[in-house]
Amino acid sequence: MFEPRSAFVDAGNVRLHYLEWDPAYAHMSMADPDVAPDYGEATDDIPVVLLHGLAATADTWRLTAEYLYPRHPLLAFDLRGHGSSAQPESGYDPKTVAEDIISGMAALGLGQVAVVGHGWGARVALVLAARHPALVSHLVLVDCPHVEPRHWPGMTRERFIREKVSSVLYPSRAAYLEALRAEMPFTWTPEIEPIVLTYIRDLPDGTVQERLRPEQQCAIRESLWEDRALTYYGKLSCPVLLVPAADRPLPGEEPPERLEHADEFAAAKGQMAAQVARAIQNCSVLWMPDTAHDIQLQHPQALGEAIVKFLQE
Repeated sequence: MFEPRSAFVDAGNVRLHYLEWDPAYAHMSMADPDVAPDYGEATDDIPVVLLHGLAATADTWRLTAEYLYPRHPLLAFDLRGHGSSAQPESGYDPKTVAEDIISGMAALGLGQVAVVGHGWGARVALVLAARHPALVSHLVLVDCPHVEPRHWPGMTRERFIREKVSSVLYPSRAAYLEALRAEMPFTWTPEIEPIVLTYIRDLPDGTVQERLRPEQQCAIRESLWEDRALTYYGKLSCPVLLVPAADRPLPGEEPPERLEHADEFAAAKGQMAAQVARAIQNCSVLWMPDTAHDIQLQHPQALGEAIVKFLQE
């Protein structure tokens, strides 16, 4: 497995950590990790910017990157408040986070790129592409939450903001891993463990906690409640690939009446993916039924190869 280069970039008023994969620059990365490569002169393959999901880190892309970097230079950012990036008190709405990435790209000398986002990172990628169409050649939205939470049956603002926020202190890393295994409904592989351990930090008393603080989680979820994601799709001008963890809805199939269980959310995701695909002028969909939200961990090869094929088309 090719080890990515780890570095930092000042992106406006926030310092972002990122991982960079490119075999052509492996010797440079080892010689001086503070020297960023000049992508514009070295390769005709368009760089790919990878944005992780809520409470994850850039490391979540390590498995998928194995199938991407032989063809494209890759940069995966720790988004504001996540991983080793700065944790300012504010600025956790999709527009501000998207502008962080734009500033980071400019500081690294990046021009037009392909953008791949997962989950919440896909919402950030969507906003980025809609606001800066000249800078995005292709857009890949991996299990993007197209369904605006205000439209979820029975959902209230307060419930959405507070319901899923994690403030759990785990007694050890082993306890955290055990809890995560129970949440992930797919086969756990040895390669996943070091990735998800980057999602947490060790506290002085030996306990561990997610790096993304509870108040930041609340700020992100509040911004998602206020955000009007459906207004962005019609503004996209680049080719778009949707990768929902859902099956293609059947003709005439009605959306679920409630959203409480995994199968109901999967059905809703399928319905919304089909709806937004019709609103995008150049869109294709890779349906991935019987798949968990973390497609990049469960099916990294299928996802990586699909992205490479999409970028070649």
